[in-house]
Amino acid sequence: MGKWRDQPANPSVIKAADRLGYDLSTHRAQQITLEMLDWADTVLTMEAAVLETLRTICTEDNAQKLGLYLGNRDVPDPMGQGDDVFNDCAVLIETGTALHFGRLP
Repeated sequence: MGKWRDQPANPSVIKAADRLGYDLSTHRAQQITLEMLDWADTVLTMEAAVLETLRTICTEDNAQKLGLYLGNRDVPDPMGQGDDVFNDCAVLIETGTALHFGRLP
């Protein structure tokens, strides 16, 4: 079980998402399982290190589902920084959806 399992999102994350109209107040962290990878059509990670970790547990059948959210770079980690950095990160994440909208089934 992961150390963050069932924990709510960071309050700064919740505020930054709220500014963009997204409600993350009920979001809870989960440990990714092989069953989740099997179930998902697409799995996007915010960091290359997380992508590599998932590649070590995935099967040949679900390896093609994995990708990096911004395509060729990590989403910067705002933890420990001010609200303005969280806000900028949230905008970057929202903007990044354009990379995936046309490809999702």
